[in-house]
Amino acid sequence: MAPPAAVPGPLPTSLRCNSCGAPLNPASGMALIVCDYCGAVTTMGTAGAQVFQKHFMLDSRIANEQALDVGGKWLNKGLFRRKVAERSDLGQVVLKYVPYWIIPTQVVADFQGTKGSGAGAVVHGTTRGQKAAGAASLALGILAAASAANRAGPAARGVTVQQAQVIRVRDRIQLSYNIPIVAVRGYTKFQPDDGFQFNIEAKRPFDKRATGGLEVMSGDVAEAEAKGQAAALAQKFAEREAKRRVDTLESIQVYPTTYDGELLHAPVWFMEYAHKGKSMFILIDSHSGQVMDGERPAFSLF
Repeated sequence: MAPPAAVPGPLPTSLRCNSCGAPLNPASGMALIVCDYCGAVTTMGTAGAQVFQKHFMLDSRIANEQALDVGGKWLNKGLFRRKVAERSDLGQVVLKYVPYWIIPTQVVADFQGTKGSGAGAVVHGTTRGQKAAGAASLALGILAAASAANRAGPAARGVTVQQAQVIRVRDRIQLSYNIPIVAVRGYTKFQPDDGFQFNIEAKRPFDKRATGGLEVMSGDVAEAEAKGQAAALAQKFAEREAKRRVDTLESIQVYPTTYDGELLHAPVWFMEYAHKGKSMFILIDSHSGQVMDGERPAFSLF
């Protein structure tokens, strides 16, 4: 019989920052505690409380109006979206420093599939919106072809269209990412899952004085758990890349490798809005001004 799992002991009732000596007030379950005075991160683990040295930040560069403009343009982008931002009701808009584990990840994937089936690449896409738009484009194409055939008369309608040749594909993918994993449990909307990466070349050592008085969040996701999440995302990215290379993906084997990461406090805009009664959100990197993730309607023309 396996020995029982070790039960973690209670948090110390009196805990001080190992960097500046200020008192820390960790909540239950916290794995990463940001000092309110100096900003140093203390990690809670089996080895006790330790200051985490690889702690960085990005500067916040866009203000509220710029963030709203970025979000509005993203909402309206797409063939089947028209004036979505103008027809939506804006809700909560918050800017704060959110902790992310940046996990260097390499992934190798071997896959098999076929090319030349025609419709596959159009309909598949890589996101919900792309799939919906692809299906709509395919349907419009079929209708246009049928209309053209009717206008051309009986002779044209009798022409047989030659089927595309199906080609079998067997290939290998090799990719590298610096995958951000949000270090706050339950903050699923703050987790980009479509390949977004922070500009870590612009990082600098964390300095609480440079946060401009914004809220700096602590975290409760340890690095080991973040590595597991990064490996799962790497598999998703490899499958997405494979689907770009074939019309029909038949099989894929993915081999991700993760390496020791670093902790990055990133300035993030979180915006809530409602469109036709449905609540949605947008996540924006306040350093680069890029949309990290979000929700928007696949179709909204009227």
